[in-house]
Amino acid sequence: MADTTSPFVIGVDGGGSKTEAVVADRQGAILGRGAGGSSNYLNVGLDTASIALQTAIAQALQQAGLEQSQISAATWALAGVGREEDRQRLGQVAARLLPAIPVQIENDALGALMGGLGTRRGVVLIGGTGMIVYGEDGQGGSARAGGWGTYLDQGSGYALARAALSAIACAADHRDHRTGLTGRILAALGLASAWDLPGWLYNPGRSATDIAALTPHLLAEAGAGDMIAVEIMAQGAEALANAVAAAARQLRFSHDPFRLALCGGLLTGSDLYRQTVIQAVHTRLPHAQPQLPQSDPATGAALIALESLNLSTSYSPTPHSPTPHSPPWSSETRNILSLSLDQNTTLELIGLMHLADQQAVAAARPVLPIIAQVVEAVADRMRRGGRLIYVGAGTSGRLGVLDASECPPTFNTDPAQVRGLIAGGPAALTQSQEGAEDDRQAGANAIVESGVGPDDSIIGVAASGRTPYVIAALETARKQGALTVALTCNLPAPLTGPATYVIAPLVGPEVITGSTRLKAGTAQKLVLNMISTGVMVRLGKTYGNLMVDVQPTNQKLQARARRIVAQACNIDEAAAAEALTAAEGEVKTAIISRLLGRSVAEARRRLEKAKGVISDVLQQNETF
Repeated sequence: MADTTSPFVIGVDGGGSKTEAVVADRQGAILGRGAGGSSNYLNVGLDTASIALQTAIAQALQQAGLEQSQISAATWALAGVGREEDRQRLGQVAARLLPAIPVQIENDALGALMGGLGTRRGVVLIGGTGMIVYGEDGQGGSARAGGWGTYLDQGSGYALARAALSAIACAADHRDHRTGLTGRILAALGLASAWDLPGWLYNPGRSATDIAALTPHLLAEAGAGDMIAVEIMAQGAEALANAVAAAARQLRFSHDPFRLALCGGLLTGSDLYRQTVIQAVHTRLPHAQPQLPQSDPATGAALIALESLNLSTSYSPTPHSPTPHSPPWSSETRNILSLSLDQNTTLELIGLMHLADQQAVAAARPVLPIIAQVVEAVADRMRRGGRLIYVGAGTSGRLGVLDASECPPTFNTDPAQVRGLIAGGPAALTQSQEGAEDDRQAGANAIVESGVGPDDSIIGVAASGRTPYVIAALETARKQGALTVALTCNLPAPLTGPATYVIAPLVGPEVITGSTRLKAGTAQKLVLNMISTGVMVRLGKTYGNLMVDVQPTNQKLQARARRIVAQACNIDEAAAAEALTAAEGEVKTAIISRLLGRSVAEARRRLEKAKGVISDVLQQNETF
């Protein structure tokens, strides 16, 4: 029997699938529970949401043996609450359902945070029909990401199920590979053919909850190794991890340990999806401490209601050990998706590698602003006569040498302008030089012997961010006054210490543990392509997208040079050949001579004055 002299509160957690209510006493002990349907009024409407709330609250009060008049405060933590307009609308519902009781209207994420962690410091990720990330720093600061609703959120149950249905349609059209999702989901819906899906999907009574209910079938197929299902699941996990990282950055948790509660049926009900999300989170935030919720969101809402009465509680949730988290060196951890790699079919194996390549490309997107800054900084120094020098070991070193070696034929650079230094020297290009990457002195000597100075730019390339040869090279280059850049696929990393700029495409664990020649190497190559190409474009090595500094040293390049002049001047290739002959094979000179109707000598003079930039010559034409 409840103590009728004690203040009692109601806590409500309302989501896209169901509504749960609890009644608690001043110590936070739960006296009664109730349940109802969806109370996300944006999905089901205000009337339906009101019925769900009323049903859940009535059941909780009945189980607690209490009357509404005995309730001192309530907190409704509801999905779909993000604006003041939402609070006002639901406040009107609260005034009708719980007259004379102060009701605090909050987003469902706050209830999940309090219930999940028992504290306001930390982050909660809710993954159910919808998704949202919410966090507080314990000092009044808060942040959120996601929670945009059914059609805009990524990584939610609805989003995953919708992608699964789209995959079935693509397979039926022969636009993509066949997938086990077709048979599994059609059987679950009692449909004979993929062509029956539109009738089911576009039924006027079909709800987002109905669609999200298909997600367990997707996850089951992913667990069975279906290539399409694994890809959809992994992309959803990446989206959730991106949202967690966004909130953590706002709270300044990026470099410090923080607790992360994983809530919602999608995350608590599927070990595979939860572990895939955790892996994606640790790739971005190695110090995050994910854990299952200590209590439910409705209990969290009740705690908030008690806070509103300035009541301290003796609430002590059952502790849950945080999920063991990856060490900071993520490329050395095992990839949850490839644990049974040797048992996969060849197509499944190749599909996993293709998925990893997509992740490598996606990992470059967050660092594009830093890459742009590096391009500008390197170009400024090269205009003063400086060099671009890559330093690396193993795969990273070979990628640097490869990128450097492509610059002379592509952009007509002097071979000394862009160079690649690799641990172990030229022999390491074709054969592993054991121990060379650990030689710090050799890395420092390589920089000194290269005569590195303030106008030079040194890019240290190391997937792990821990290669002694590269770290020492960057440290020495910085002492010499050079611009220093760290390109790594792991954070935190010692390589970032001596770097002016840090470019870190965080790709996460490899398909084969530790084999960074795979997606880490792919990401590094992408970044090096951007840097060298971006620098050369800034230096005027192109006209539009035409490779006007190409060296026509073989038949293929001679033909390319003719096409470039023809395209730049809007003439045929015969006329372009004549212009090139007159310009002694100099593509830029031929273009300027033809466009301005000037002699070859005058074209050369104008190009020299404009430092070889065709666009500047054309813009300055009136000043000559």
